[in-house]
Amino acid sequence: MIEELMEKAYSCFTKPSSTTTQQVNNNINNNYDRNNDKVLSSNVLPRLLHSFQLGYTTNEMRDDKKMTTSSLYSNNNTSEILIPTSLPPDGDLDEAFENLLKEIDLSEEKNECLRRQSKEKKWLMIVEQTIRQGKSSKNDSCEYYVDLLSRYILVFPDNNDSMIASQQLEELAICLRTESIRYIENFVSLNGITKLTKLVELSLKKSSRYTTVLPLLQCFRALLNSTIGREAILENESNTLLFIAGAITFPNARCKLLSLSLLSGVCLLSEEGHSGVLKALSKVSTIFGERSRFQRLLDELNKEQEEKRDTDKVRIAVMGLLNALLKSGVSERSLQFRLQLRYEMLMVGLQEVIDKLKNTSNNQSLEDHFELFEMMREEDEIEFGSSLSTTTMSSSDSTFDYESPSMMVDIILQRLDNSVALPYFINILQHLLMLPGDMKNIPIWKLLSLIIQQLMLQANVEDFDYSNYMDNNFKINIDEIMKEMNGQIEYDQLEKKYKELEKQLGAERQKIIDLENRLVDFQEESSLDCFSRISETSSNPSDPCHSPTPTISSNTSSSLSFVKRTAPIPPPLPPPSSFGNIRSKEVNTKKVPKCDTPLKSINWSVISKDKINGTIWENLDDEKMYNQMNLVNLSSFFSSQKFDETNMEDSRMNTITRRLKNDNLISVIESRRAQNCTIMMSKLKMTNKEIKTAVLNMNEKNKIPKDMIEQMLKYVPTVDEIGLLNETVEKYKTPAILASADRFLYEVSTIPRYEERLKCINIIRTFSEKVEELSPSMKVVLQASNLLTTNKKLKILLSIILSIGNYMNQGKHNGNAYGFHTRSLSSISEVKYSTRQDRNLLHYIVGIIEEVSPSVISINKDLNIIYEASRVNETEVQNELKSLENSLMFVINELRIQKQMVEENKGFNNNVSALDIIEEIDENGVITKGGDMSNVNKNDKDKFILCITSFLSTSKSLLRDLQKTHVKFQESLSSCLKYFGEDTKMITGENFFTNISKFLHNFEECKNTINMEREENERIKKSTLIKKSFPKKIGKQNKNHFRRSQERDFEKLLNAIQSGEIFHEELNRLRTSFRESKRSRRLISIS
Repeated sequence: MIEELMEKAYSCFTKPSSTTTQQVNNNINNNYDRNNDKVLSSNVLPRLLHSFQLGYTTNEMRDDKKMTTSSLYSNNNTSEILIPTSLPPDGDLDEAFENLLKEIDLSEEKNECLRRQSKEKKWLMIVEQTIRQGKSSKNDSCEYYVDLLSRYILVFPDNNDSMIASQQLEELAICLRTESIRYIENFVSLNGITKLTKLVELSLKKSSRYTTVLPLLQCFRALLNSTIGREAILENESNTLLFIAGAITFPNARCKLLSLSLLSGVCLLSEEGHSGVLKALSKVSTIFGERSRFQRLLDELNKEQEEKRDTDKVRIAVMGLLNALLKSGVSERSLQFRLQLRYEMLMVGLQEVIDKLKNTSNNQSLEDHFELFEMMREEDEIEFGSSLSTTTMSSSDSTFDYESPSMMVDIILQRLDNSVALPYFINILQHLLMLPGDMKNIPIWKLLSLIIQQLMLQANVEDFDYSNYMDNNFKINIDEIMKEMNGQIEYDQLEKKYKELEKQLGAERQKIIDLENRLVDFQEESSLDCFSRISETSSNPSDPCHSPTPTISSNTSSSLSFVKRTAPIPPPLPPPSSFGNIRSKEVNTKKVPKCDTPLKSINWSVISKDKINGTIWENLDDEKMYNQMNLVNLSSFFSSQKFDETNMEDSRMNTITRRLKNDNLISVIESRRAQNCTIMMSKLKMTNKEIKTAVLNMNEKNKIPKDMIEQMLKYVPTVDEIGLLNETVEKYKTPAILASADRFLYEVSTIPRYEERLKCINIIRTFSEKVEELSPSMKVVLQASNLLTTNKKLKILLSIILSIGNYMNQGKHNGNAYGFHTRSLSSISEVKYSTRQDRNLLHYIVGIIEEVSPSVISINKDLNIIYEASRVNETEVQNELKSLENSLMFVINELRIQKQMVEENKGFNNNVSALDIIEEIDENGVITKGGDMSNVNKNDKDKFILCITSFLSTSKSLLRDLQKTHVKFQESLSSCLKYFGEDTKMITGENFFTNISKFLHNFEECKNTINMEREENERIKKSTLIKKSFPKKIGKQNKNHFRRSQERDFEKLLNAIQSGEIFHEELNRLRTSFRESKRSRRLISIS
């Protein structure tokens, strides 16, 4: 085997060329001791490979010289070698041999094999390499070829010169393939790659220049076969890969084949190569005006070449590149990127071309590539489908079509159900509905696709830089955007947490005050002897009774530490002889199972037993619930023992206005008020005459908007202003002399009782709206109150809570409870699990309900109206109702005054109330009591009396109905509060419903949390089962090892890609997984 390796090492440096003795001698290392004995051998170099003999002498080499070989040649071109009579020292020989290995740049395995050979064979290889270097001619040097490339860049060799240039470039490719690594280093340092790239760029300008491009691509192929060449090409800033990809456009099949092979090999070399190829395809598609970076590849796959065999080769190369893109780089580690890249290929019609070619092609390698592409697609879609939530498709027979818009929207809606992201998705769909779909707006849809694509990749792929894979100026820095949005979210969360902590702090302070008051109560009513007995029995305290809160004495703070070490202090005790009996009697009132371990307590507010009668708590069977509960789990989850844990400014624009002044106009109104009045008039867009007419006919045709009526009330002329305006008009004998705002105020001042009339107009416009707002609010509370008192699910839920609370509070001051106030519902979620801090007692209650009474779990839907009732404030309702009554009274009084102004001898009785006056108006709007309307001129411009009369006739029934509803509202709310044991003087309906709505909201959140965790566990389990059904993929370590071994031999890598051998292992794995092929189906089964 060693002879074969030596032959290969020798042959890779053998190249016919003429040499001279002077050239050989110039390459001899001067460090070698020329005084050593030498013998001239007449044997030529080839003969040395078969018979190798060396003589040994005792002469030593000098230690300060580096040992190399000297070679002498005769003048008749006969290769002869001077064999030394002794080998160099071991250290020098090993150093020279390592330099030789670096020169030939073999794989590490081959290097190790050569290192194990004898000293004589190592020395022979060193001699051969030295002779090889001595044979180099001037025309083979890097400088010569780099200078040649520079001349071709200045004057490109076309026509007759192209053949000579092609031969010279082929010689360069041979040198780059056969010369040592030092030669390639020199070529790279002289910017040879940049010049090669420039020549390819110039060749792309004419399709006839393919004869020049072929050897150039061979040069790149030779460079990629060395480590230094690969690194230089990947790091080259002259877009080498771009112009290699551009060579696909040449009509010559060899150019296409070589270009596609190089790109495929670069893909598999490293992640940088993979991203470089993708970026090159993106750039070249822009240069040639193609709509997709895979459009050119699809065209080459679909069309026929000049020769049939070339057609199959090009198609295999295209599919090899596409499969390499899907099996290397970031595609290898990211399912989302792989899916996105494949969908991009499918968008240009790749699947249709594959389906067509499968029916016509007879090439097995091409069919293997097709099969690999489809099987990888099916496997990825199954894997992605398994990652969907289990609620999306519960049936094992359900299918998912990745090309069905309606099905995908349904899946997204189901995944986002009950999530915060759902409103944003709906908002996106609403905007898409408004986006036109014609050809003119196609770029907008494309831009939208790019945005979503980039956001998806940056959100799913770790350390993903979009610019490395796409060549476009459009780039979103999702990290900065998400950082700003997360900052706002964190601020909202911190603000919410701050309010919660502030609330908790207030509760803790209240607890301290209660403890201090109880301590003072004990000190004032107990003797010292009794105090000591209580201290002895503090480990098993009895349930205390509430005592009046006394004034805190001076020794409160010094005694507070005692309270923290013991149970809550009971009230004054009876004589010792009866103490035990009383205590035993109280404890046995409720049959609560005993717990062996101390438990956390629920800080609820207990309703005394004498107030239980007639409430919801009277007939609750909470004691029966213990038989249906796992009290062992309850005790373990909520043990009080400690466990170890690891725990702009808004800117405002100022409105700048200026007042137009005219020397002929006079203004007596204060300038600021006049300016604002002018602005109001500009918004009104009516003349003074039109405004005056509209006010006189009570805005019958609604010419004045409702909001402008409120503005006009702000600019009612005052008595002083009216006097100044009248004085000015009398002086100049015309109102035309007044400025705009002054003229407006003067005109409206001529309307009798202008301000009152304007208020009446405002009341008429807003009365019905206020009634419509007020009535539903009261009806909501009515419905909520009736629902709470009749809902059976709520009773079951409260029974479970009461039984759990008594079990956990047994032996404590708030144990043995028959009921609790609704404000205590919020304290349930404050009791955390002892084993995990992300769970609380409410999670446990949800789990108990799912086992004991599953129908109760949907209580939130039944009591959904509670959320609306919690927003109704009865004080505001009362005030609003009073405001409506006052408004009607104001209108009636103004009607009386206006009536008196029309008919001086007929007026209303001042002692009649508002509702009585309404009684005087019949259903036709005619006053039947207190006045006669026969004298009112219905054709008069002033329609105040007619409009007010009509208004009062309709508002009568509205107000009566509203008052009746309010009575029912108060009765129902009071009854509901008493039913739940609440004191109507201590709690409002708003607070009551808020307590329950918050509890229901927390209950729903806990239920969703449990469901999500359960679904996630099921999804992971299902995903594991699916993965087990497939043979394991090739590990990354093995792939990288294979890739590293191929880096040393780029030629073998290209051959493996072209034949499909590199994908055989993956293809066999997939064939095993998909025995029954489903190539023609687009639907995949998600079981």
